[in-house]
Amino acid sequence: MSASAGIPSGTQILAALILLLCPAIFAAAPLASADDPFTLGWHAFEAGDYSHALSLWLPLAEQGDMHAQSNLGFMYEYGQGTARNAQQAAHWYRQSARNGLAVAQFNLALMYANGGGIRQDSLRAAYWFRQAAEQGLADAQYQLAEHLQQYMGVPRNSVAVHGWLTRAAKQGQPDARTALAANSGAVPLASVAHTSEREDSGDDLSSLSVGTAWPVTSVHAVTNNHVVAGVEQVQLIDVTGTQLTASVVLRDVEHDLALLRVSESGSLPPALPLASADPRPGSRVFTIGYPRIDIMGRTPKLSDGIISALNGYQDDPDSYQISVPIQPGNSGGPLLNMDGAVVGIVTSMLGAYDDAAEPQVLPNVSYALKVEVLRSMLPQALRQTTTAEQLPASPAPLADLAERIQGSVLIVMVAD
Repeated sequence: MSASAGIPSGTQILAALILLLCPAIFAAAPLASADDPFTLGWHAFEAGDYSHALSLWLPLAEQGDMHAQSNLGFMYEYGQGTARNAQQAAHWYRQSARNGLAVAQFNLALMYANGGGIRQDSLRAAYWFRQAAEQGLADAQYQLAEHLQQYMGVPRNSVAVHGWLTRAAKQGQPDARTALAANSGAVPLASVAHTSEREDSGDDLSSLSVGTAWPVTSVHAVTNNHVVAGVEQVQLIDVTGTQLTASVVLRDVEHDLALLRVSESGSLPPALPLASADPRPGSRVFTIGYPRIDIMGRTPKLSDGIISALNGYQDDPDSYQISVPIQPGNSGGPLLNMDGAVVGIVTSMLGAYDDAAEPQVLPNVSYALKVEVLRSMLPQALRQTTTAEQLPASPAPLADLAERIQGSVLIVMVAD
């Protein structure tokens, strides 16, 4: 969704009664004309004539007007012009939310999070918070971050939580600024590349997010969830420039993993083998990926280093600390041993934040998710899938390993 979908310019929003989490939001569409039914309803609402406002907005809502639908939800939730009815409130919020109005998505998420008159559902709350957050609603961005850690078990220092807090804080959301100030210091930074700054250049990379992926079967590829957040389909591009459409079929938000699937078996390059043994501190490792393709181009790039520690950020047992230099765009790439087998998935760099300021990357400190986490994520059926072709895992000089593996590393492109 675009950042402005469902919230027309000039929209007035009023904060209403305080709920357990935060206020619901009431939105009015731009005034069309003095005798427009929605405008008349708005004037009636402002004058406190809620019953009249309800009578004017109900026909519009039934015709599919998302602003009228959202406002009916608000009125049913708070008993303005009608008796309180949580089921009706949720119904109209849901209709508006499905039509794309961010404030309705946010209010519906609050109802699911609070269980206010409807069944509490943390998963649906997270979904609708996310829909509103993707549209740029700062309160939704903050609430999504809080919801992920309080109800979904996502650590506060994770890329997902910190990222949403940062986006909210940059819009001036006070609670997000407070949360960031309390957590200021070194945090992991997602290594996905956003190239929307090239939007006016005419370059075909404009308005894209870019990461790295690699095949695990003849139809499945792996990347980081933050690379494909908010979308269901992506483009995969191999070293020859061939493009494939892939669908996101499985997500592990907590561990920042996503599984992609292409429709045609055998259309992916050979799968990479997963390592059978864990690396030790000091083990040499490398990655191949696509950092900053807007600057560095679309040829795969290699960087190498060592396993610095067997635990990651704040002793996270599911990840490694590595000295391999990575850049935005390396996210999702394979971390390989000197047999050419995958020991991890490149996830983040270490950066220093000062309140809500832009992060500064700290050199030679990166993180990769352990391949065991990937194995446990994959469904049994996928683990038993036989691949048409898989690269061998055998020792070789780094240059030979790079030549063997680079054809199986893919660009992930996601339209913003």
